[in-house]
Amino acid sequence: MLRNISFFCLFALLGITACNDTNSVVESTYPDQSPKVVKTYKGKGEDKVLVSQKTFYQGNKIQMEGAFKDNQRDGKWTYWHSNGKPWSEGYFRDGKAEGLRTTYYESGQVYYEGYYKEDKRTGKWRFYDEAGKLVKEVDFSKNGDVIPDTTNAIPEPK
Repeated sequence: MLRNISFFCLFALLGITACNDTNSVVESTYPDQSPKVVKTYKGKGEDKVLVSQKTFYQGNKIQMEGAFKDNQRDGKWTYWHSNGKPWSEGYFRDGKAEGLRTTYYESGQVYYEGYYKEDKRTGKWRFYDEAGKLVKEVDFSKNGDVIPDTTNAIPEPK
């Protein structure tokens, strides 16, 4: 009985390992040989498919990461400032921006946020100063054109 359970566990482990056939490849490096771009592929040879990518600042700090589907951006993509705090978070579907996009100041405070629909800005986008005060709202019509705004202009991030 114990022998049957051992064989079952071994085959289950082999099955799980075979299904998770991913391979991370350092595509480029800095002069000190630390990674600059790392891509993860599923499969091998001509059948390999890009599933994710990470880029790094020198010193091995994460700069960006995101997933791919059918060789196009898909799912959540995140970028970081060199201080390790988020710079931008957004979603993609079939290579096009889709859903909430939030961008941050280096301090970590939200700079702006708004939604994409099929790679076009839609709805109200809100812009904030570094203290977190709402300073501007911009409304986009269904075709992505800006509807005139009457609030103050927003300062550019530092």
